[in-house]
Amino acid sequence: MQITACGEEEGVAQVSYDERMAPTDSESSQHEGSAIEWEFMYTFAMTKGTQTELENKAQHAFISYLSRATGHTFKLVNMIDNADIAEQLGNDEVHFALLDTSSLLPGMSQYGVQPIVKAIDAEHKGDIQAFFVALAGSPLKEMSDIKGKVLALGAKNSLRSGLIPLVSLASNGILLSGLEQLKYAGSEKNCINALLDNTADVCGVSAAFASTYLQNNQVKLLGMSDYYPAYSIASNLYVEESVKQSVVDALLQLGRVSHLFSLSGSVVPSDFAVIAPLDYEALNEAFIQSEIRHLEN
Repeated sequence: MQITACGEEEGVAQVSYDERMAPTDSESSQHEGSAIEWEFMYTFAMTKGTQTELENKAQHAFISYLSRATGHTFKLVNMIDNADIAEQLGNDEVHFALLDTSSLLPGMSQYGVQPIVKAIDAEHKGDIQAFFVALAGSPLKEMSDIKGKVLALGAKNSLRSGLIPLVSLASNGILLSGLEQLKYAGSEKNCINALLDNTADVCGVSAAFASTYLQNNQVKLLGMSDYYPAYSIASNLYVEESVKQSVVDALLQLGRVSHLFSLSGSVVPSDFAVIAPLDYEALNEAFIQSEIRHLEN
């Protein structure tokens, strides 16, 4: 059965929406004196993005699929950025959302946001990974050589050049106390510049940012982090478990039917997998610790 997208404006709330939708007065009057049956509507938030016609169709097709596959009614809510979405999830103003990992982590620690499935890519094209690099002529050869050296990272709260490198160090048995110095350069570009200026021995940045410097043979690769999903579907604390499970089941099947409608040109992933506790546990702990250090400073 082919699933088609709704009209461009149908079912979209751009600014405000009811927290809990109840029957209208007209609906009540039609059933006066009898039991009223009404359908609860779940809100699903995504970033507004570029809002091209293709992206609009993809987002509506996704919501349409979710409604049909779960038997529940979903309403698309477009918002400006992921940080606002995480906050509104925490406030029970939206029920489900597609969140990038950078916003998911503060959402988990500050608002109790619950990731339920993660986006997957067979070739990891949409995943996040950090690289540890040194100057091309450096005597350092592998991750273990980072011990006792000056390590530069990007910003403390950066997922790609802050949190993921820290988690990767821990997984490789490299303690921060075992470094000569850990310095935050403030950005990925400044992190690479610290290498080029010889003020750091190693730099931890995103794989995407390091690629140009590797291709130009300015730096060499010492090691890399695990892959982390760029996007996840999350729910708030108040959604019924049965509803969450129906959403999970539908999303795990999406990869098998997504060929029936196009999700290309949109932030909406086309394939999802279940979330294991370790998928975000270490990253969330690193985020919490970075927030603690920020408050202490």
